[in-house]
Amino acid sequence: MKKILNFSSVKNPISFYRIFISFLFLTGPITTMSQDNSFFEKTKIQHKINEARHNFIQGNLKSALLNYKEAIALNPSNVKAEYGLAECYYKLQNYKKAKFHAEKAYLADPKIDDDILFLLGRTYFRLNEITKAKQKLSQFKEMTKSKSKLKDYGVDLKLAQIAYAETAKVNEKIVIENMGNILNSSAPEFAPAISNDGKYLLFTSRRADTKGGGIDHYFDHNYFSDIYLSKWDANTKTWSEPSNLLGKMNTEFHDGNLSFTADNSILIYRNIYNVTRSGDIYQSSYSGDGNWGTPKPILHRDKAISHKINSSYFESSASMTEDEKYIYFVSERPTGKGQTDIYYVEKKGKSYSEPVPVGDHINTAGDEKCVFIHPSGKVLFFTSNGRIESMGSYDIYYCTKDENGQWNNPINMGAPINTSLEEKTINVSKDGKTAYIGAYYDIKNQGDADLYQIDISSFNFNVE
Repeated sequence: MKKILNFSSVKNPISFYRIFISFLFLTGPITTMSQDNSFFEKTKIQHKINEARHNFIQGNLKSALLNYKEAIALNPSNVKAEYGLAECYYKLQNYKKAKFHAEKAYLADPKIDDDILFLLGRTYFRLNEITKAKQKLSQFKEMTKSKSKLKDYGVDLKLAQIAYAETAKVNEKIVIENMGNILNSSAPEFAPAISNDGKYLLFTSRRADTKGGGIDHYFDHNYFSDIYLSKWDANTKTWSEPSNLLGKMNTEFHDGNLSFTADNSILIYRNIYNVTRSGDIYQSSYSGDGNWGTPKPILHRDKAISHKINSSYFESSASMTEDEKYIYFVSERPTGKGQTDIYYVEKKGKSYSEPVPVGDHINTAGDEKCVFIHPSGKVLFFTSNGRIESMGSYDIYYCTKDENGQWNNPINMGAPINTSLEEKTINVSKDGKTAYIGAYYDIKNQGDADLYQIDISSFNFNVE
């Protein structure tokens, strides 16, 4: 039975009525305001996530990270933001934090993204958690119906690399040393190269003091790269404080060291807006007394061959034999087998041959990143992420020549030189006993990729 309000029982019906009407008036707007606030918060969170996604795609990872953190601050249980944080940290190579956020997102919602298992698998692989990596990548393969997607993601290759990594043995004779905080900083250092006479060490870094102090807003929103030079002090047996004040060698855009030639000239990578084409190879001639001339396109005096080495596509690495008979370089031109491949030109008379791929047993469907031909021409070193025999991501390989002057099948340099992280660049001393590598080893690391010196005398390379 419905109960009817009886105003006659109220001692002061007028006052009660006013209170009652006021209550009705107030409760309505409060509910509406609450709904409005809720809608406003959801809209704000979604805007942050959309902004983060845009920044992520643009390569602005630090801004994307901030956007996702702001979304989490507004709603700590937002799974999309957790997954976004995991993606950002993976790209930033902070795999421990990537793991934390990816696992948190997966536990909250295993279907938050079609690639969550793939992200987890790759993250575990980078952290050398091999069993978990195999499990997640196998699950991803089983649940993904698109064969083209599995091929594009290289899932079978990654599973094969995991199988290789499981059986890899550590070479106990290898000694790795961090080259110290005079050379290394909290910024990334990579592509070290030592001159044949051992007097000069060059490397590339992306520090705040790079020429012009500019940031690459079109790529990854980090500082442009510069070339740094250090000199060997025979008395103190130490490398000097490195400097990027090298005449016209550095520009306000991307400049990177590649390798020395026999006469101490330097092969350089350059990517200058409206000047180079995606990235070209230059050469700076040595003028003596620690000075180098203005860099010019490689073999610029022979424009025909110079333009065949520097194409309209990306060229990222180059190295020359001591007798200058062979020049090896890396290019992404479409005639290759994969993303970027290794090519070479051979000197014939006063000019060079057409660029030729180094061979399908060396080039892969993946990415050959760096190439270094020993001055003797007898050993070829390179980095790749496309081979089954891999510890994960980019590894370093070497080839030796057979009796007919052909390159033998590549050999993985093994652990501890290669790890589940990225080893992208290598340079080797003239005597073949020391390697110089830019890597992420956990050996007095300064916070990013550092320069390392490695005793590789146990390989017994016959380079005399």
